[in-house]
Amino acid sequence: MAKKNATAPAAAVVKIQQNGVTRPKDGTTTGRVWAISDEISAKKGEPADRKTVIEQVVAEGINASTGATQYGKWRKFHGLVGEASPGRAAKPADATPPAPPAPEAPAAPAATEETGE
Repeated sequence: MAKKNATAPAAAVVKIQQNGVTRPKDGTTTGRVWAISDEISAKKGEPADRKTVIEQVVAEGINASTGATQYGKWRKFHGLVGEASPGRAAKPADATPPAPPAPEAPAAPAATEETGE
């Protein structure tokens, strides 16, 4: 006689995705970098700058490279392009991407002259 598994099915994890980037889970190292970025942004009233985020990340014992990578993903998630200079707000991404370049016309075969020799 087979015994039935009495555990309930796991709840589906809701993943938040914007601009092609998925927000990391709370409670993870990468999630903490995002939380730091959110906290600094809320304090300043504008997007957090890279230097401040990295300083806080390192102060909390998180690798600077992890902080830098996640800060870039955080900016992309929020649609921010380019690096904001201190005192200057970041520019939001355009809603429409640029059109791809037009394909080049195929080259015509090279004409050869016959000299009759």
